[in-house]
Amino acid sequence: MMPEALSYSAAFLLGLAGSPHCLGMCGGITGLLSASVTAPTRQQGNIIASEQKLSNGLHSVYYSVLFQLGRISSYALLGAILGGSIAAARSFADTQLLPISQGLRILASVMLILMALSIAGWKGLALILEKAVGGLWQKLQPLSKHLIPINTPAKALAIGGLWGLLPCGLIYSTLIWSALSSSAAQSAILMACFGLGTAPAVLSIGSLSGGLRGAIKKTTTRYGFATLLILLALYPLYTFYAHQGSHHHSTEHQDHTEHTDHMM
Repeated sequence: MMPEALSYSAAFLLGLAGSPHCLGMCGGITGLLSASVTAPTRQQGNIIASEQKLSNGLHSVYYSVLFQLGRISSYALLGAILGGSIAAARSFADTQLLPISQGLRILASVMLILMALSIAGWKGLALILEKAVGGLWQKLQPLSKHLIPINTPAKALAIGGLWGLLPCGLIYSTLIWSALSSSAAQSAILMACFGLGTAPAVLSIGSLSGGLRGAIKKTTTRYGFATLLILLALYPLYTFYAHQGSHHHSTEHQDHTEHTDHMM
């Protein structure tokens, strides 16, 4: 995999660049969840109506943040589970002298390139994954009925967690890519970074969010994101093979020196 800082940046960029897709899938859910929140009622008495309205507005923002926290936590949990499983399999393979690390490195770069192409407009991988996980969502969706009305922070976090399991190709593409990292913790952090990248658009914070969505939807912006992600995908392969070539050259030089010394 690439250096950690670059990996986290790539994950955040994936979320940010994929925001328009997230809005297409999650825009209606955001409105539904907001409508399902029941603000605490208080006796009006001497409370001015405008103060009550402000209180309700802050309450809605608070629950919106909890929804996002639950969603991002769900991404991180998925990353930890799958990333940990792959890390364990790789550790076992290493004990059996099976050289799979190089294959995983190549696969991670290929996945990132495919996601870059998806952001640029090719949706093949995302559509395949959405169909593959659609059945899981159908089984989990009925659980949301037990969490509505959303009148406690625990319910808000729980339904946000379910939201994170939507059959979204971008999410599961990123999950596979992140799971090919070095550990469960690394995969979880990458998925959290991805979730944070989607948060500004999904939260729909006024004109700033609208301007951000408009900029990301532009073809030139999407192509720019895709190009940057492809470069980030190729970087670890370049450094790995450059290091291998340098190591091979150093080994040959050492062997030649030892052979010369032996001749003398």
